[in-house]
Amino acid sequence: MKNLRFFIALFVALFAMQGAMAQKKTKSVVETDSTTIITTVRVVPKFTPKHDLRVGVGTLSVSTSLFLDGGWGVKDYYYPDFRNDMANCDTYRTPRFFVGNYSLSYTYQDRRWLQYGGTVVFGASTCWRKDAATGQKIENLSYYSLSILPTVRFNWFYREKVQLYSSIALGLITDFDEAYIWGDVALIGCSFGRKLFGFVELGGGMAGSARIGLGYRFNAEKK
Repeated sequence: MKNLRFFIALFVALFAMQGAMAQKKTKSVVETDSTTIITTVRVVPKFTPKHDLRVGVGTLSVSTSLFLDGGWGVKDYYYPDFRNDMANCDTYRTPRFFVGNYSLSYTYQDRRWLQYGGTVVFGASTCWRKDAATGQKIENLSYYSLSILPTVRFNWFYREKVQLYSSIALGLITDFDEAYIWGDVALIGCSFGRKLFGFVELGGGMAGSARIGLGYRFNAEKK
């Protein structure tokens, strides 16, 4: 009987250690003269502050189209005069091509529900004026934008491998001619993975209406 109790206690101890390593549940054993009582208690995994690095690419949005489609240029809506027609009759302008919104972000997560840091977004659209006879590029009509955005991210569903969140950012945007105060918002986002993870987001602003990317998170050093 003593040997049986020993093996039961050893089995329970090993199972409890496995649960503790998985950070899902713990087990305790209370022995009496006639019975062995095993209780299971689920515990919230201990949270460790983390660094979060992400790179992503986004689609065109209303905000980025203002910067990358020439929406700010009033001169584009003026009807050209005869002199301009004569000067440009031997050239043509290529269609405007949206290259993308590329983002790089860093946040520090010191709580399960809160991350804060910054995001840098670069966007571009290409367009050229070419010689009609030779096809040689004459003038670069491309647009570029650069955004530097302090960012706050709110996790409203947190698991080690899956997180659902929303984020908001507000900062400085430039089209390399002028600077503006603008923002970005992720209405809903999902990250999936532990250390190396992927993410998808839907929102609006300088990072695009839909975004996708990869990230890497790692524990902050304990002081």
